[in-house]
Amino acid sequence: HPSYTDQVQGAFEPFFRANIDTAIINVGHANLSPYKLVVVPADYVMDAASAEALRDYVSSGGTVLMTAFSAKVDEHGQWFNTTLPGRLSEVFGLKTNAFYDSPGALRFQLNDASVETAVHHYEVLEPSTATVVARFTNTEDHAPAVTINKFGKGNAIYLATESNPSAIAPLMKYLYTVAGIQPGPKTPEGVYARVVESRTLYVNTTGEEKRISISCSRKGIIGNRVYDGTVVLGPREADLIQ
Repeated sequence: HPSYTDQVQGAFEPFFRANIDTAIINVGHANLSPYKLVVVPADYVMDAASAEALRDYVSSGGTVLMTAFSAKVDEHGQWFNTTLPGRLSEVFGLKTNAFYDSPGALRFQLNDASVETAVHHYEVLEPSTATVVARFTNTEDHAPAVTINKFGKGNAIYLATESNPSAIAPLMKYLYTVAGIQPGPKTPEGVYARVVESRTLYVNTTGEEKRISISCSRKGIIGNRVYDGTVVLGPREADLIQ
């Protein structure tokens, strides 16, 4: 199995590449209310404070995405003797059962799209109140791949495989819709952007010139240039567009 650090990075990468403002936080100690979406990647240890924070966050209208291998043991390292995911089974409207290793890379069907991942491990989910959003298409049991459960005012989504960009990136549009997230600025490979107070910072991290399409004529504050329909950034150049 990939390490916990690998899985955190696997969850973070698709959002970073999509130019979505993202932070890595401790859910048991942070105020979750400002966030539209909280991702819990392979959080094997689920302490009481974190579980309560996630329950309250979803109940109040937040959206959580949890991935496989989460909430298996408590803060003392003891395997939960209750339904898994520990302390959160009711929130996600399911229980997790056995782990399986697929001989081929897992595939699942999401809406009309067929998704081929780079991962092989998955959990068997047994939904109670959760709705199955996607199923694995190349496992014998066609087990649920993604579920969603309405809990209070919010939504709890469970991904039945490891936290990997190949599994999470295809969920992005679905997550945008459920969580009410505005997509980030579109940029070519190697160019990253963040919107700050109606201004957009573009950073070219590559060694070649990059061009980014924009909707109208805008001024670059750093480069003191006017861009008409296209922002042109030289190698490793940045500009703040207003």
